[in-house]
Amino acid sequence: MVNGSNFQIEQQCPQCGAPIILDEADRILSCKFCRTRVYLAAEDIFRFYIPPAEGLSETIYFIPYWRIKGLSYTIKEKDMNRERQNSLFSYSISSTIRTIDISNKYFDINFLSLDSKLLPHSLGLRPQAMKLKFMGSNESEGKFLKFSPTLRDNFINDYQTRTGGIHKEIFIGETASVIYSPVYCANNRVYDALLKKPLDLQKRDVEIEQTLISATDEKWHVEFLPLLCPDCGADLPGEKDALIVFCDNCHTAWNPSNKNFIRVKYCAWRETKDDNITYLPFWQLKVKIAGFPLETYADLIKVANLPKAPAEVWTKTPFYFFAPAFKLNPALFLRWCRQLTSAPPPNDLIADFPVKKIHPVTLPVNEALESSLLTLVSLTADKRNIAELLPSLNFTLEDSSLVLHPFKVSTGELVHTKLGFPMDMNALNMGTYL
Repeated sequence: MVNGSNFQIEQQCPQCGAPIILDEADRILSCKFCRTRVYLAAEDIFRFYIPPAEGLSETIYFIPYWRIKGLSYTIKEKDMNRERQNSLFSYSISSTIRTIDISNKYFDINFLSLDSKLLPHSLGLRPQAMKLKFMGSNESEGKFLKFSPTLRDNFINDYQTRTGGIHKEIFIGETASVIYSPVYCANNRVYDALLKKPLDLQKRDVEIEQTLISATDEKWHVEFLPLLCPDCGADLPGEKDALIVFCDNCHTAWNPSNKNFIRVKYCAWRETKDDNITYLPFWQLKVKIAGFPLETYADLIKVANLPKAPAEVWTKTPFYFFAPAFKLNPALFLRWCRQLTSAPPPNDLIADFPVKKIHPVTLPVNEALESSLLTLVSLTADKRNIAELLPSLNFTLEDSSLVLHPFKVSTGELVHTKLGFPMDMNALNMGTYL
């Protein structure tokens, strides 16, 4: 099910109790009443629930549904006709060769996370139409049934099989969460706790009721981390959907996602004139590919057949994959991966540079790593050879850092001040909803 938008979450301020409406992608809670700013953190995935209708005295059972969205890519083999003609002898030869195609789309689905064919398979439009709440915000709300990670993996594997790709479906920027929908039991029937109407369970309500009663329940709550720099204690600014926060005082960067602050290496490709400059973050990835010679930039020139003259410096320049540290539509995301990876890496980066205007980091490094295979396939000149190697390629992340690239605001777009590449501002803004 594609919805193209984020859900809204109702949450009380942990300091003063004021009501706050959050977007599904928000990671920073800001209270306009008491000025509290905290980071929303979890060890694994976020869990939400749809509140039941008021006035119910029965025990509420919350049914888990996986919700997964992100960018989806499929690597496929395809036939391409090639014709050769010779005008001197008036003949033509037509042949078919195998090449590789990368298709892409936006991916957004939700599906039942219980082993049952009787309960509704999907939540439909409910999460969009209603405000959700964080699981654990009301301890007496009811029983939350434990979800199945295996069903998620099975669903993804089935989806990958249906695509017909020669390599597994690749998801980038994948956001996974669990949404709970309420039901209750009365008069030997199982009822929808929103509409207060019986579910169509083909007269097997008693069986489903026993499943609900005997199922293992889930306990979880979101963590609120004060946004204070672990090094200097200063307030950490940041947009509401930022995964990485930067300290303006001691020029450090932090990832608070997993209930603790982890320092993130970053540097800036400094622009001497900072007026009207916005810095966009990109992940710089040092990746080891088993069985594939790609250690230096000179190796990339050979693999991608780049139009560059041989130079001794390229043999000593380490090779890095680059990927946007923010979400874009699938085609534009891959284009930026390809453009920055094929460009010579900058040699005048400044570590811990005090940058002011930074676009939020909304794509974690582990998701950026998934783009390495796509970038390699896209850049490799010999598509037939890479197709044979795909099943055996193994990517290992050896090192990573954020590189802040300077962009100058122009009419309707941002232009890279060093490379001249344009970034459409509408596409950048729309990435918030992916």
